[in-house]
Amino acid sequence: MKRIRLVIGIVLVVSSLLFTSCMSTQDVVRTIEVSASASVKLTPDIASFSIEVSELGKTTSEAQQLANEKMAQLLSVLRTHNVAEKDIKTTMVSLRPSYDWIDGKQILNGQVASQSLTVTYRNLSDLGSVIDQMGQVSGIYLNSVNLDKEDKREALEQARAQAVQNARDKAALYAREAGMVVAEPITISEYSTASNPYSPRPKMALANDAAYVMATEIPTGSMEVTSSVSMVFQMYGKSR
Repeated sequence: MKRIRLVIGIVLVVSSLLFTSCMSTQDVVRTIEVSASASVKLTPDIASFSIEVSELGKTTSEAQQLANEKMAQLLSVLRTHNVAEKDIKTTMVSLRPSYDWIDGKQILNGQVASQSLTVTYRNLSDLGSVIDQMGQVSGIYLNSVNLDKEDKREALEQARAQAVQNARDKAALYAREAGMVVAEPITISEYSTASNPYSPRPKMALANDAAYVMATEIPTGSMEVTSSVSMVFQMYGKSR
């Protein structure tokens, strides 16, 4: 009787192990993870740059007056070229004393007034001309002319759609070579970038051959937006 019970117990244990093994095999989820990217080229349609004036005077009032006069000339140039007020932003106003070091001593030599603006310029074909006119105001700082595309949404959508398709194609290729079939995606992670804004290299060209006047040209070139995705797909055997 004890022997029969022992045999029955062994059979139950073995059956349980086989059932568990079968269930575990069926429950395994096979996956494949791939990464892919896609880029779309764009033509820039806006430029941004900063302008700064800084003047030294015997008094703060004198320095302010000198700085204000130069800034007024620059603003006049911008407004003549139809730059909207919303595209001109004051980024800094500074008043400070200026010192010289003489024989190890700090000697006050006047007062400094500084102002700076950031400008968004929307007529790129005219950008070189406006820079030339601002350059007629001596002693200014014009920094970081950056070209960009104001609205990148459509290009980003195209890049994202192509990146997902590229990931699907890559997953299907790997699965096919492994004798499997790709099913639906389980997770999708995405990272998008724009290669710009970028700073072009201004070059000088003859604007008037007769007068030999040199004008600044700003080649706009092109830029890219890129979308990169990482996707995890479920796979199953072809006999499924």
